[in-house]
Amino acid sequence: MTVNCPLCHCSTTSLLEILSGYDINKLYAKSVGIFNALKCAQLEYRECPNCKLRFFWPMETGDEVLYEQLQVFDWYYMVDKEEYQIAMQYIPKEGSVLEVGAGKAAFASLVGVDRYTGLEFNNKAVERASSAGITLIKEAVEVHAIRNLHHYDAVVSFQVLEHVSSPAEFIKGCVDCLKPGGVLILAVPSSDGFAGKAINNFLDMPPHHVSHWAELTMRKIAQLYGLEVTSIEHESVAKYHQYWARKSRIELIIRRVLGMDFRFIDLRFFSSLVSKLAGFIALLSFSSLAGIKGHTIVGCYRRV
Repeated sequence: MTVNCPLCHCSTTSLLEILSGYDINKLYAKSVGIFNALKCAQLEYRECPNCKLRFFWPMETGDEVLYEQLQVFDWYYMVDKEEYQIAMQYIPKEGSVLEVGAGKAAFASLVGVDRYTGLEFNNKAVERASSAGITLIKEAVEVHAIRNLHHYDAVVSFQVLEHVSSPAEFIKGCVDCLKPGGVLILAVPSSDGFAGKAINNFLDMPPHHVSHWAELTMRKIAQLYGLEVTSIEHESVAKYHQYWARKSRIELIIRRVLGMDFRFIDLRFFSSLVSKLAGFIALLSFSSLAGIKGHTIVGCYRRV
């Protein structure tokens, strides 16, 4: 069966790995107490030879119930994020700003509520924002673009693109909302970063994340949508991620020494021992984080 790339529609994507839906559900249940998160019994992990996007097939995305369950954890929505600071370097000081997938609309306070509009599907988030005088609309960007063609001076989206099953339509909607010369900023988890190489990182799999984005793919976006790359930046390893970054690197080193291949999911007993050993070493280690890219990559573009 032919599986087309969801970004550039290339028809020659290649199979990298087959994942068990049972194993993924086991990780969700053990880690965050969410049961039967995934309905698919089996997933394919594929790569596009053209744009280098890596994605899961079928692209089963999470529903509102899943995200409400995840939002109870303090770490799920971080207010102070480096990607915001990177974005603020490129957003014009005046003019309208649209945020797609606004969440708690924390970004509104940075750019100014008076020029900010957010798109968000979570009803509670929309209600909270409204009470704070922030404009949030429950609408997909593809629909919003029809009535707001070339309307905004800047469009931003933080940690959303990896969740959607139709990234091509999502990005086109963002671009259509931009005025000529407008700024587009897309921030996603970096598959080049430490988290993209972490084993049993269940939140980087369906139904939470359905695609993985490397720097090569972020640059390809410009070619596909007639944009000019202003900047592609990797965030540094955040303080609250330093232990995880060290552990991930140490675990990969141990696995290579022992001749163990990389797997997204490895629930074998011996793999668990390796993970615990890596965690113990990471606790005692104060090794440099040089050469390790942070969790997020931020693509900044200009509509030509």
